[in-house]
Amino acid sequence: MKFTLFTPHRIFPSLECDSVKLNVADSVNGKFSGSYGIRKGHAKTVFSLAEGKISVSLDGNEIFSAECSNGFATVENDDVRVIVDSVTD
Repeated sequence: MKFTLFTPHRIFPSLECDSVKLNVADSVNGKFSGSYGIRKGHAKTVFSLAEGKISVSLDGNEIFSAECSNGFATVENDDVRVIVDSVTD
């Protein structure tokens, strides 16, 4: 699976991974509603993201994490793309 993180000013290098954990936003108020995990073979999806930690893992080991602003993520064909305004890595 491939993970790529985008901001208006930076594109982070893509990472090969086997899981991604995101903070999703409630569709009513846009606030944190829980964590959501993505693994290889996930259905095509678009998520609204709440501010918080993004965690990317390979073989059970975290290989990247960052605190991110609100944004959104897409999943399609084992390609996870996250678009946020700002990142603190």
